Amino acid sequence: MLTPEIKTNLILKEIGIKRYLLRSKKTDILKKSYNSFQKGAILAIFDKPYDNLIKEQQDLLKAVLASTKLDKGKECKDGLAFTSPDELKKKLSNFNEIKLIIIFGKIFCDLNFDCVAINSPSLSELALKKEAKAKLWTEIKNKLNL
Repeated sequence: MLTPEIKTNLILKEIGIKRYLLRSKKTDILKKSYNSFQKGAILAIFDKPYDNLIKEQQDLLKAVLASTKLDKGKECKDGLAFTSPDELKKKLSNFNEIKLIIIFGKIFCDLNFDCVAINSPSLSELALKKEAKAKLWTEIKNKLNL
């Protein structure tokens, strides 16, 4: 006599449906990714790819970087995939001559950087709130002695 579970498995097998699937590797679940935009000696880190930002957010990002007067140089946008804070720090150390890192939004940032680092509200929040922009500018001015 067949049990209901065996019958179910046979029926599903006949119509081409697998009842059990293999799980993906655990490391894929732990993998995080952020995005970076470097211009000159400034590195910006945020959660969306640069190309997915709306035009206003891209312009705001470039304006914030230009306000530091360290933005002379080429632009470079890249993704940062990592599984541990050490791996992220190693990837960040590959960037050339960084003097300032600005982290936009709520991003895992329990790292000690070799240069000045500023935590900022997200780009969308900065676009909506003038006081957030003013606070960011004040922090940039104080950290860079402008």
